[in-house]
Amino acid sequence: MKTIGRSLALLMLLAGVEAQALDCTFSTTGVAFGVYDPVATTPGTATGNLTVTCTHVGGGATRVNYTAALSTGNSGTYAQRRMRAGGAFLNYNLFDSASYTRVWGNGTAGTGVIVGALLVNPGSNQVNEAFHPIYGYLPPQQEAAIGSYSDTILVTLTF
Repeated sequence: MKTIGRSLALLMLLAGVEAQALDCTFSTTGVAFGVYDPVATTPGTATGNLTVTCTHVGGGATRVNYTAALSTGNSGTYAQRRMRAGGAFLNYNLFDSASYTRVWGNGTAGTGVIVGALLVNPGSNQVNEAFHPIYGYLPPQQEAAIGSYSDTILVTLTF
């Protein structure tokens, strides 16, 4: 009988706690290097953006921790990503800072991931955002065929 009474009290206490609900998504702007000059001695650089958006659906304020990882793209390696134009390619890579020291990847092979947190405030459909620049680096003096080069990077957001 005491066990049932304690269980009911616990259930009534839990029923009084409002559930915290949120939804997180992301959007990106591409890294566009523009026209490549194969005789230039300076690297090409460009910046894109990853925006993490979390929307409060119900309950009290809650903190959401997340990680954002990038795939290798068509190259299959983080050592040097490759943009392709038919059978031709240009080496490039994506970094998590303007110092171009840590490749933005999935946390393996010496790469890093973006780790972030948002305090998602209460209020019906309250939106909270975090912005993460994507720094692109295109090494100079690569042999390049004429063409439109591209790569497809998969973004994985875990929260």
